[in-house]
Amino acid sequence: MKIFIDVNVFIDVMTKRSGWTESLRVLNLARGSQELKSWTSALTLPLRYFFRRRVADETTARADAQAILKRLHLVPMSQTILNHALAGAGPDFEDTIQLASAESISANHLITRNKKDFDTSQITVLTPEEWLILQEVATLEAKLT
Repeated sequence: MKIFIDVNVFIDVMTKRSGWTESLRVLNLARGSQELKSWTSALTLPLRYFFRRRVADETTARADAQAILKRLHLVPMSQTILNHALAGAGPDFEDTIQLASAESISANHLITRNKKDFDTSQITVLTPEEWLILQEVATLEAKLT
């Protein structure tokens, strides 16, 4: 299974906002399961750094940004992805970049906290909670525990 993880899943964990434990489970599965091919946009790295730097020192913010690279693949930011995002109908440009990135790798699922901005997606869009209850995902999680 190939999954694409939106930046807001990382931000859930960083800020411990509502639903953060399920987002952490998604990230742990993404990093721990050999059966998952887990991706995020190259845009996620600087966004994560930016949000973390607002509340932490430079060293901590860089270390947290580097943590994204552990066992996750980055979809490179390209002119094709940006052109696709600019042409997209979504209400949020950052989300259309995320969607174009997920589509470029033919992800099976796009995992996000913000489903409403992905209405035009041809990919199945799920919240962390919705993704975690899929039988295939539950089986993968059971193998890691």
